[in-house]
Formats: sequence, C-alpha cells, structure tokens
Amino acid sequence: MPKNGSPQRFDAERAAAYDDRIRRLAPGYDLLQSTVASVLAARLPDDAHLLVVGAGTGAEIVTMGRNVSRWQFTAVDPSPDMLDRCRSRVAEAGLAPRVEYVCDRIEDASFPRRFDAATSLLVAHFIDGDAAKQRYFHALAGWLRPDAPLVWADLYRPTSDGAYRTLWAAWREQTGARMEADAAARAFERIDEGISFVRPATLHQIVADAGLPPPVPLYQHLLWGAWMSTAA
Repeated sequence: MPKNGSPQRFDAERAAAYDDRIRRLAPGYDLLQSTVASVLAARLPDDAHLLVVGAGTGAEIVTMGRNVSRWQFTAVDPSPDMLDRCRSRVAEAGLAPRVEYVCDRIEDASFPRRFDAATSLLVAHFIDGDAAKQRYFHALAGWLRPDAPLVWADLYRPTSDGAYRTLWAAWREQTGARMEADAAARAFERIDEGISFVRPATLHQIVADAGLPPPVPLYQHLLWGAWMSTAA
C-alpha cells in the first residue's frame, strides 16, 4: 500500500494505459461515470462550478460537461502526465474554455473560490490509513459551499469476510474474460498490495471525522462503490 498517505502519482506510461486498463478492471466504469453525472445534474444549477479531484484522464469531466452545457470545472491531480492527458481529452471534446487545471494534492491546493460540488472517483482507495483518508476528505469538504454535494467512488470491503472473498473471486472471474491470464494476475497482485480497502462502518467514521454527514450509496458493482455526502 502507499505509505505516504497520498494518492499514487501516475507517470506517462501509466497515464497512457489508464483508460484501457480501468475498463478491463472495472466493467461498470462507464455506468459509474454516467450515474455520477446524472445524480449531480439532478442536484445542481446549470451554472455550477465543480471541483474534480483526481481528474485523471478527464473521463468524468467530459461525461459531466456533455451532460450539462454550462457547468465549469476545476481539475486537480498531482500527476502532470495525467493532467496533460486530461487537457488533451477535454480539448478534443470541445470543453477547454470551461476547465481550469491545478497540479497538486487537494490537501496542499489553494483556490480563489468555493465550489458547488466536488467529485473524487477512484482516488481515496489509494490513500493508506484512516487518518490520511480523513485528512483527504476534510480537505475536499473545506472547499465546498454549504449544502454542496461531494460524490466519491472507491473499492471497498464488505462487512462480511465471506462476502469479500466471494466478490473478489467474482471480480477476478469477470476480469479474466477481458485480460490475458498473466496480466490479470499481475493486476490483482498490484490491487492487493496497493489498495487500502475500508469497510462501510470505517468509511462512515472517516467521513464523520471529516465533518460530513453519513454518506448515501449511489452505485455498487462487486467491490466498487460510490457514495454522496453534503457539506455543512
């Protein structure tokens, strides 16, 4: 697992391979993106400004930006290579005038405004340790307007160990149809070593310690989940 309490940084090679790899490992990835976009569209005004933390290659910005034509975005990622790919993807989609970029960790970043919503998709599960996760969520919540939604998605661990083993095995079975056996084995070895899984009760405590109300589940597929909370 990461030992510095920060999300992993993606170099140029990993950034280039990310979009293909995530869809092989998370068959519901596109549904997750569209679900988040729909939930926020139901909640936010047409002129909202969203904070996108761990913006990655820009998939969620493009999905949300196409969903609501007047939304603006601030994309944050500690990886320059990922932000470069995000810029390219956003430009190809014709959304460049609506997006600002910040290359930094959210814990260290500073902005000239507070935001109408924030997203963090597949970021916090790279952060090792409950205290570091709490600092991450606290930093996110600190940049939100009152009553603004925070939506995040991560790998998680069910309460039951038996359920975890079953869903892990089912996930490997499903992924095996999309990847060569050796590649799948290496991928799951990296996941086992690099992902900080948390149980639902721990997640609720982390979120509460960050000053947020209990999260509402939005999406679940095997060990992938998404939740929403609201800034005070």
